[in-house]
Amino acid sequence: MVTQWYEPEPGAAAHPTAIARALASRGHDVRVLTGFPSYPNGRVYPGYRMTWRQREARDGLQLMRVPDVPSHDDSAWRRAASLTSFALSATAHVRWLRDADVCLTYLTPATVGLASLRLHRAAGVPFVLYVQDLWPESVTASGFIGDPRVAHAAERVIARGLAALYRRAHGVAAISPSMAATLQARGAPRVRCVPNWIDEHIFAPALPPSRPELDPARTWMMYAGGIGDVQGLDTVIRAVARAAVSRPTVALALVGDGVAVPRLRALAASLGVEDRVVFMGPRPMSQMPTLMAQAASQVVSLKNLPLFSGTIPSKVQASFACERLVVCAVAGDAATVVRDAGGLTVPPEDVSSLAQAFVEVASMSAARRDELGRQARRYYLEHLGAGSGAAALEGMLEDAVNGRGEGGRRG
Repeated sequence: MVTQWYEPEPGAAAHPTAIARALASRGHDVRVLTGFPSYPNGRVYPGYRMTWRQREARDGLQLMRVPDVPSHDDSAWRRAASLTSFALSATAHVRWLRDADVCLTYLTPATVGLASLRLHRAAGVPFVLYVQDLWPESVTASGFIGDPRVAHAAERVIARGLAALYRRAHGVAAISPSMAATLQARGAPRVRCVPNWIDEHIFAPALPPSRPELDPARTWMMYAGGIGDVQGLDTVIRAVARAAVSRPTVALALVGDGVAVPRLRALAASLGVEDRVVFMGPRPMSQMPTLMAQAASQVVSLKNLPLFSGTIPSKVQASFACERLVVCAVAGDAATVVRDAGGLTVPPEDVSSLAQAFVEVASMSAARRDELGRQARRYYLEHLGAGSGAAALEGMLEDAVNGRGEGGRRG
């Protein structure tokens, strides 16, 4: 497996770990080529030192960590340096996987595919792509590159590179139906929808602690994840301020870190709600179920951009697995999943609708919220769980090994 992200990195960055563990639990020998942990702060974690390569044994799996330029801030140049440096490092070390039967490539960022392409050309190892977000849209449509001319040029270069990558892939997994349809239209072979799952050993129903961190007299909405510019958390804070007019108990807990934290703190202060918007900072994943149990609902939010209509943020699955009611302010597939699981959905970046949803949650009895949480967990286990997801990936990997994929031939 090749992935830029891996445990102990939290949140969505931890999903590759769940995949590797699930495949190992099904009897496969899994080796992981990855980077040094630095998400979300852009600093290498204590206990690690950036070197040319570092071997690590973790949960019975063999890892090789290779260097990159750690950056998760809002600088386009530093982020580009981070993505390309890992791609180059992984490509330089990819022969460590030369005797593998098949390579699973966790494709976010898309630059990771360079290593798998090199492995295929050098050693004939077939590869399957697990696409997490659409490129080039993730780079261009989000406004990450400010200059339109540079963005257009980058889009053309990325699109050509991805077309070559798709042609050589032996299968492509996408995390949502809309993404699968888009990738198929772009010529990707044997596309299959395989929604993300989470580490079910960690994310499970939990009771609030005897000494809760959050004031139990308030009705807490919780957002947990990266706190960047694309999450649309300005809307969430404004919605809390509006909802509190009719429901004074409504409050918001933000768990995580990111470049938008200073701006959001200032926004809460300007709206006069700094007493009911709590920034809790990043937390270990092991603490999240207990932390989530202190909130009336979990909030999923992204800006109203076309590229997000085909994504299902991993916090949806984590919330469902923990029996938590979800309020979703994301369009497209995420909204469909949340609605089918019994959660509340509103249009993205719609302050009024989101405020109404918060009032609705605050108006529910605790028993009703618990009932909807149980319904969400049942939906997760049936449609999004590790069992079905790992089985689908396993089938795609076996097809690649047996030559049933449509990508390049071995050797």
